[in-house]
Amino acid sequence: METQKGFVSFVGAGPGDTGLVTKKGLQCLKEADVILYDRLANPRLLRYAKETCHFIYCGKLPERHTMRQEKINKLLVQFAGKGCYVVRLKGGDPSVFGRVGEEAEELAANHIAFDITPGVTSSVAAAAYAGIPVTHRDYSTSLTLRTGHTCENNANLHDDGQFLGDTIAYYMGMKKMLVNCRELINQGKPADTKVAIIQWGTLGKQKVAEGTLETIQATIENGRIQSPAMMIVGEVVGLREKLSWFDKKKFSGRKMLIAKASGSPFTLEEYFTEHGAEAYSFPVLKQKVYSFTKEALKTIIQGDRLVFTDSASVDILFHQFSQAQYDIRDLPRSIKYQTEKTRKALAARGITATKAQNVDVSSIVIGSKIDLNHAKESYCTHEWQVDERFDEINARMLAEDDWETVIFPNKAAVISFTNEIKKLGMQHLLDIKFAYMGESVKEYAVKQGFCTVDEAVQSELKRMELEG
Repeated sequence: METQKGFVSFVGAGPGDTGLVTKKGLQCLKEADVILYDRLANPRLLRYAKETCHFIYCGKLPERHTMRQEKINKLLVQFAGKGCYVVRLKGGDPSVFGRVGEEAEELAANHIAFDITPGVTSSVAAAAYAGIPVTHRDYSTSLTLRTGHTCENNANLHDDGQFLGDTIAYYMGMKKMLVNCRELINQGKPADTKVAIIQWGTLGKQKVAEGTLETIQATIENGRIQSPAMMIVGEVVGLREKLSWFDKKKFSGRKMLIAKASGSPFTLEEYFTEHGAEAYSFPVLKQKVYSFTKEALKTIIQGDRLVFTDSASVDILFHQFSQAQYDIRDLPRSIKYQTEKTRKALAARGITATKAQNVDVSSIVIGSKIDLNHAKESYCTHEWQVDERFDEINARMLAEDDWETVIFPNKAAVISFTNEIKKLGMQHLLDIKFAYMGESVKEYAVKQGFCTVDEAVQSELKRMELEG
C-alpha cells in the first residue's frame, strides 16, 4: 500500500464476533493512521490499532445519522490526501449493503488509491449462529440478499418483482418488516412461510424471534426485538429447532463487564465470550514508561533485596539495565516477586526468585505507580493511563446494554472501574453484581459499595483458578 501518497482500505469487520474478522483485516487495523468505523463494526477491534491512530465514529441509527454519507466521503479524501493510511471499517462485508461503491467512487474521482478487504457478511453469519443454514438440499437451493428498505433512487429496482427465492435475507429491514412480509405474500410466498428475526447476530446479546410471514410482527413485539437485526425467510428456519447451538452455551445471554487496571491481555473477556456471554473489558489502558537515571540504576543493582510487583516492571527495568550496559549478574542475591506472572518473567531471564512475604525497610520495590503507594524505597517503572480515544466507545457500549455483573481481577481494577464509571456519568453501574479473584479483592470491593456477588460467575472463576 502506498501510504506515502495516502491510501484507503475498506475493511469488513464481520458480523460482530471479533473472531470472524480476517487476518488481513486485522493487519490493516494495526497499520492505520486513521480509522473511520461504523456502529455495526465491533469497537473491540479498535484495540488492535497503534496508539497514534485517530478514531472517527461514523455510526448510524435508524432515522438518526451520526454522520452523513457526504461527510464520510469528504473525510476519506481529506485524510488520504494528507498522506495518511486510512481504514474504513464496516460491519459485515463492505460490498454487501455497505456503500463501499459510493465511497470508492469518490476516491477514484479524486485519484486516491484504495483496496477492499472482504468480511463475513451478516446474513449468513447471523443465520448460522441462530442454527439456520441458509441453504439445504432438502429446503433451499438459492439465497437472495435484499435491503429491507428502499429510497427514491433505488425503488424502481424492485419493479421486476424478483423478491422470491428459497431463502431470502433482509438487511436493515425492521422498519419496513411488515411491508416486506406482505409483499412476499402478494408475490406468491405462502403466508405460513417460516421467518426468523436475529438481533445482534453472533454476539452474546443475540436474540432470535421465530414466526411466519403472517405472525412475525406480533412475535417480535412480544420479544422486544429491535435493530440491528436480520430477517431470514424460508423453510430453512425450521431447522433451528434441531440445529440451535449458540444459545445453548453456558453463559449465553449474560452481560458482564471486566474491570481493568493494566494493559494485560483480554483473557477473561475472551473466555466468557467463548462461553456465550456479552463480555466487555473496560477501560482500555496504555502504558507510560519511566526512564531511570544512571544513579538510580546503580542504587537498584547495589541493593540488598529487590521486590518486583509485576511482570511489566521486570521487562522495563532489565531493558534499561541492558541499555546502560549493566551486568545483571551484579544484581543482589535476594530477589522477590509478588505475583505468579512476575515470577515467570524473572524465570524467563534466568532468575530464580522467591515469594515476597513482606516488604521491610531493606527492600527496594520495583513496580508500577499504583503498586508503590505504601513502599518506603521504591522505583516506578511505569503507569497505566486510560486511553481517552475509547471514551466515546465506552460510553456507547455501557449505555447500549443492561449490564448485570462486573468482574474484578484485583484491587486496582475496583479503583479503575469506579473512577471511569463516575467520569462517564454511569453511576447506576456501581449497583450491579460483582465477582472477584481473591478474598482481599472481595473485601475491598465491598468497602467500595459493591454488595451482591454473582454466584454463577464467581463459581466459574474459582473453577478456572483450580484448573490453572
